Amino acid sequence: MLKDVLLKLKKTYSNKEIAAAWLLLSANVLIGLTIWMSREYDQIRFDQILFQLKSTSAGAQSALLGRAILQVGVLPTAATLLEMRLYPIVAAFVRKRVLSLAFVLLSVAGLLFTAQMDIYAYMRADAMKSTFIRSHYVKPADSILHFPEQKRNLVYIFLESMESTYADPAAGEQITACYIPELEDLAAKNLNFSHTDGLGGALPFPGTTWTAAAMVAQTSGVNVKVALGEDTYGAEDAFLPGVTSIGQILEKQGYNQTLLLGSDAEFNGRKAFFTEHGNYKILDTESLKKTGRLPEDYNEWWGFEDEKLFAYAKEELLRLADEDAPFNLTLLTADTHFPDGYCCDLCEDKYDNPYANVLACSSRQVAAFVSWIQEQPFYENTTIVISGDHLTMDAAFMDDIDPDYTRTVYDCIIHAAEEPVMEKNRQFATFDLFPTTLAALGVKIDGDRLALGTNLFSDQQTLTEQYGYDYLSEELQKQSDFYEEELLAEPA
Repeated sequence: MLKDVLLKLKKTYSNKEIAAAWLLLSANVLIGLTIWMSREYDQIRFDQILFQLKSTSAGAQSALLGRAILQVGVLPTAATLLEMRLYPIVAAFVRKRVLSLAFVLLSVAGLLFTAQMDIYAYMRADAMKSTFIRSHYVKPADSILHFPEQKRNLVYIFLESMESTYADPAAGEQITACYIPELEDLAAKNLNFSHTDGLGGALPFPGTTWTAAAMVAQTSGVNVKVALGEDTYGAEDAFLPGVTSIGQILEKQGYNQTLLLGSDAEFNGRKAFFTEHGNYKILDTESLKKTGRLPEDYNEWWGFEDEKLFAYAKEELLRLADEDAPFNLTLLTADTHFPDGYCCDLCEDKYDNPYANVLACSSRQVAAFVSWIQEQPFYENTTIVISGDHLTMDAAFMDDIDPDYTRTVYDCIIHAAEEPVMEKNRQFATFDLFPTTLAALGVKIDGDRLALGTNLFSDQQTLTEQYGYDYLSEELQKQSDFYEEELLAEPA
């Protein structure tokens, strides 16, 4: 059948015209991709696109994929077919220039895509080498970590796309009220490391701005650097084998560890990272279906909604608490994922914007879960860390945010083993939460630095405070032989 179509095309169009059609199709695909990216994503970076291409996409949310296929595949193809049908009408005017015109359109499409993704900045940084990471990376060796005699349990809650911004109507037009009052209250009554005097959080750096990268940064103290080369992130069962994560550190100390998430853990290599770095027990859509705890045909949002996630978390915490060992339960919510979030049965219709209602619902659910933990016997020796993974990518919701407003990732630490020297007016990154979490468990860290992170309980300056956001951001994007040889490669 394809052969017949090709023969028909050859009879109808010249080789030059067929080549022009391919160029037109490529241009239309690029234009469709640029439009789709700008509509769906807020502040997407080129390294994230590369990461998506290099890692596994198993378990991606079907609605998001459907829109991508429609806008990047179906519509550009339809547009190209229409252009080919119209071509005979205008052929007399453009026949001699058809290839040149198609090439010009492709060039314009490429420039638009390059500008939208800021590819020039990525390429410029990737073309320069830096020794910054080598000079500032502190290997998390056992010899510099000193655990308390009684080890504390850890509950680490990654909140999808949770920003401190949502609590501040001064941020812009869409934020008309504090959408996360319970999370704001938890931060006020416990620890919230902040860039201001009030509620604030961590600054977003390259290589930490999507979920898998954010989880790596917060648990191992490094950003995820994605080069144009052959490196893979979980697609071939290898995900930064040279880094040392909190999972590996706690595993050596006898912790039982579980990763719980309401999606397929294979997506973006998360299963590979957490099994390689701490041998976590994985509870996700696939494992829960295999054991019959989730119906085989169940599929809501990315897998199952947060209402179920917190129910499973309670069950897992009770199981872990019955074991004769300290534990680490790490979980990731999903209802607040873009676009527009997932309105579950618990959501109220308080605000005009559906995403605002989802944010408010997430805030209530997290607070209720924390309250439940605090009522359990094991809470006496348990620290809770709550952190957004990254800033939201919901472009429509953030469209009217004041461009001069500093958006930060939410953080809150409950029942820490020590008090910080300075909690407010700190400049820090999400990778600083790696040593900070260990310190919250009562671990003493020689020098108060691990990987690229700084213990925020200490008086040590973070790399952000030392060098400033712009300089640090640039250095983290540059080529690093140390990163490629020591962190991306298998340890010797």
